[in-house]
Amino acid sequence: MIGEINMKLSTKLAIAAALIVPTMAQANNDLFNWYGSIRVQLEDTNKGGIEYKDNYSRLGAYGSAEILDGVKATYNFEFRLFTDDGSFAGNDQRARLANVGLEGDFGSVLIGKQYSPAWNFTDNAIDIFSDIDESAGCTHEAAGVICHTSRYGLFGKDAQGNGHYIEYLRPDRAVTYTTPDMSGFQMSAMAILNNGDVKSDAAGTENENLVGYNVAAKYVVNDFTVSASRFEVTAFEGDHVVDSFQLAYNHGNVSLAAHYQDSSDLRFYEGLNPSGEIVDENVYEIYGGYKMDNIQFQAKYAWVSMDSVSGLTVDSSQIILDAIYNHKLGSFYVEYSAWSDEAEDVYEAEDKFLVGYKLNF
Repeated sequence: MIGEINMKLSTKLAIAAALIVPTMAQANNDLFNWYGSIRVQLEDTNKGGIEYKDNYSRLGAYGSAEILDGVKATYNFEFRLFTDDGSFAGNDQRARLANVGLEGDFGSVLIGKQYSPAWNFTDNAIDIFSDIDESAGCTHEAAGVICHTSRYGLFGKDAQGNGHYIEYLRPDRAVTYTTPDMSGFQMSAMAILNNGDVKSDAAGTENENLVGYNVAAKYVVNDFTVSASRFEVTAFEGDHVVDSFQLAYNHGNVSLAAHYQDSSDLRFYEGLNPSGEIVDENVYEIYGGYKMDNIQFQAKYAWVSMDSVSGLTVDSSQIILDAIYNHKLGSFYVEYSAWSDEAEDVYEAEDKFLVGYKLNF
């Protein structure tokens, strides 16, 4: 009888614990916060036809917990969600973000797949409408996706001749230290490590330890923010560098920004060496935004100049106009983007008009 009573009591306690634990997990919002963003849009290009596109919908979670006096452990993971075919994370099953870190009076250390200091410090203000490919100056060619700012990354070959792609926006295998805010001044340094794929000799018997690095700094004074960054892939043959500078102004409903970028990277445009060629590229961008109640208007003008050893030189420009209606959980938006004739001929760029909807939760 006593054993039966104890068994019943144990069962009731187990059920009670099962009910209490989820409640405690929900109450501890510092340790676990899940989030998502559903983003859909329709595009009409100058080549005709209307196209449906998932605009980088995502689902993720983040949190932190104090593990020592004044020191917090943090994490963040995030996956792609495709509304066009219902798939989750895509064919490669890779996360957009997957990192852990430490935060304290010393600043922060972050390890894993994460946003680069270049994006956090020098590119975020001028990326007119984040996650729309064309707003990042990207074009889709037969040789692959080519970008003029920060949306994707750098492609190059190691000492053995193997091709590799290193993300500029969210690098893999990264370790970053960011200083605390020191009266408006802040620095961040990232090291991108190898996983054994990038070779340091022609025989392929030795590996690079450090694939690349990114250092950035910013200074905030009143309504102005000035920032600079260098992102370099040191393990590739040839120069693969992105230097960027940004000046941003935010006051009330007005936002203004100017951005300059000088980069070198391996490209595959028609007219270059068929096996690829390192090209130098300069990008000048100006941005303006104005908020009026729930409506935001913004515009960007970019001028791109590209030079190559083979003699192919391209001067092109792009203009983008956005109108955004913000609601409690996201926004409705319309956008028009247009390239100059030379960009349409060489980069296969397209003028576009699109409408979209974004729901955040």
